[in-house]
Amino acid sequence: MIALAGFLQRQMLPVGLVTVAIIGLLWPGPGQVMAAWPTQYVAVSIIFLCSGLLLRTDEIREALSAWPATLWGIIAILFITPAVGAFVAFQAPLDDSFRLGLALFCCMPTTLSSGIALTNQARGNTALALLLTVSTNLLGVFTIPFVLAAVLGAVGAISLSAQSLLMKLCLTILVPLVAGRLLRIRLGPWADANRPRITIISNLALISVPWMKFSQSSQRLATIAFGELLILILAGLVIHFIYLALNNTATRLFGFALPLRKAVVLMASQKTLPVALTVLALIPDEALSAQTKGLVAIPCITSHLGQIFVDAFLATRWAARDSRDVEGAPA
Repeated sequence: MIALAGFLQRQMLPVGLVTVAIIGLLWPGPGQVMAAWPTQYVAVSIIFLCSGLLLRTDEIREALSAWPATLWGIIAILFITPAVGAFVAFQAPLDDSFRLGLALFCCMPTTLSSGIALTNQARGNTALALLLTVSTNLLGVFTIPFVLAAVLGAVGAISLSAQSLLMKLCLTILVPLVAGRLLRIRLGPWADANRPRITIISNLALISVPWMKFSQSSQRLATIAFGELLILILAGLVIHFIYLALNNTATRLFGFALPLRKAVVLMASQKTLPVALTVLALIPDEALSAQTKGLVAIPCITSHLGQIFVDAFLATRWAARDSRDVEGAPA
């Protein structure tokens, strides 16, 4: 029982996402009721308040000297990968809602925590990973509305007001994130001591958003064929492998040191699920119906889980290779 509880705590997010998908499909009533209230905006604010409270920025100064790697990482995350990923997404043989979800996920900044953990596991430069996380998620608040509007508008998917989305992102992401960071100045030791509990609260808030979306789209979700879901998962993996190949090639050509390369390849190839679900929640129902949003959320979730699985394997391989190199080095 203790082992099971430990596993569930470590894998709370993926297990929770699968669970709420099933609950939303089989018992949509409670989620539909919650969605009628501004619950999702409260949940999003909690996510980024917790992120700011847990965000350690002390190491960022160490990465400032590696400005070429930082510059490529920021440009790749905020501009190159959205364009490449969205192009591939709209070629996939999928339902329009699924292609839209893949494209939306591609336009997001890098992950808030998993990328840093995987960079550390791969023995990469964690200071650079942290800098890319902070910089792209802050800058992303200002770039996402315009990049997303340009990408979706170019293919005629939906029409978005970039200025309206920018204001909403500032209120739901930037303000709670900054508030959490300011709270950390006074509550840093307490936050670090209670990191597991705060992470659970953040994960519960994150899981609640797709639960409401799935509940609103339960009728359409019930009609999704297994083959279509499999193609969707494969499409997300293909996009992620393209990102990995692109960033690996670029960092080699630029001649970055191996620890910097590991950080850039991992961070510039991942996309953040919380911001994707936040953006989806903030898109007006006139532009994208509430029922369609549940379908659009599915590619974001499958792509997130796929990238974590692939990059965990990659980080393990990198770490194992480094260990062999150390053991094989002359004493």
